[in-house]
Amino acid sequence: MVRMWNVEPHLMCRQHLLGEHVEMHMATGSITKGKSVKGYTSNGLLDTSLIQTRHDDLVEEMRWRNYNHKSPLYYTDSLHEGSVNVFLNGIELIERCDSCRAIYRDELLKINEAII
Repeated sequence: MVRMWNVEPHLMCRQHLLGEHVEMHMATGSITKGKSVKGYTSNGLLDTSLIQTRHDDLVEEMRWRNYNHKSPLYYTDSLHEGSVNVFLNGIELIERCDSCRAIYRDELLKINEAII
């Protein structure tokens, strides 16, 4: 399954960060081989126009966390298909994953402290 969460990478746990990174490579491989990604794009799971940028954003976060990245991606979108709902994806992440939920909670606490 290909899934582009497209939430801020620093809000993702290790598993979801690395998982989405792999899925950007999988989506690119499928598209390059001429396989259809229509099911993903039509169901709000993938925006082909964001694959390269998203990969690069994920890699930046991976490097910030000192993860070893050795899989560059060179993708130019020819499909221009799909969109993802970042807000709903964020909600799904915090409902699905205890680690992502803890990261979101900590981020909200930092924002609250900065306001006060």
